[in-house]
Amino acid sequence: MTNYEKGRRFEYRVRDLFKEHGFVVIRAAQSKPIDLVCLKNGKSILVECKTNKRSLGKNGKSGLLDMAKTSKAVPILAYKEKRKIKLLDLETNTSFSLSCRRQLKKKGATG
Repeated sequence: MTNYEKGRRFEYRVRDLFKEHGFVVIRAAQSKPIDLVCLKNGKSILVECKTNKRSLGKNGKSGLLDMAKTSKAVPILAYKEKRKIKLLDLETNTSFSLSCRRQLKKKGATG
């Protein structure tokens, strides 16, 4: 399996996770700087998916933060750690899971 196929497979897993929690998810194929746009109750989340937390880089993080600020969205890095999906709010540098809904509620992404 190529790196592209592994990355796409991970994006699908993250997409499915958000869908399971009631989000409408749009996948941006060949995306830069975001992979997924997740919408729920009039709020939006911009998600960059990486199989390794460190592979985002400063430029990638800066671009995602700028886009989130402009669109008033929550910037999230989704990454894989020990075969599990981890989510990191890039504004607050706080890790969370979708089952911990108060984090997203606090940021305005759920109703």
